[in-house]
Amino acid sequence: MTERELQMYADRCSIELEKKQKQLKADFGLSGQDEYVLDLDSRILRFEKDSVLRCQFSVIVIGSLAPVSKNWLWGWANESLREEFRERAAVLNALYDETGFDIFKVGTFKADANLARELSALAVHSLDAAGLYRVPGGEDQDGQVQIYLALFPA
Repeated sequence: MTERELQMYADRCSIELEKKQKQLKADFGLSGQDEYVLDLDSRILRFEKDSVLRCQFSVIVIGSLAPVSKNWLWGWANESLREEFRERAAVLNALYDETGFDIFKVGTFKADANLARELSALAVHSLDAAGLYRVPGGEDQDGQVQIYLALFPA
């Protein structure tokens, strides 16, 4: 795949993701400002309103972005995650086989929020996920890391 072909593929996946995000909003009222509980032990993301469950999703950690260093870390390469979470995310290595681009087999690299969103769109498409949700992770010298999650109805 050429760079131009990859960009066209990423653009199609981004359009598809926007449609999926609109569907999540229509079906569940998700807006990005929701009350949620992320239970990584069970790989479940629950959305609540006034402590009442509205909906829940099984998740795969696509990756994370550190805002200061601008480092992207694929979920499958994140050693702070349990092995089973990394294994679930490892299916994203197929994006390397599909595209031939090293960005899909290198565990971490420089990225910004726009690239993180494009990578997440490709991942959501590849995983046939219902959509994407971004949550804040831990805070360190890089500020508050953003974790990108692929959503699957639970």
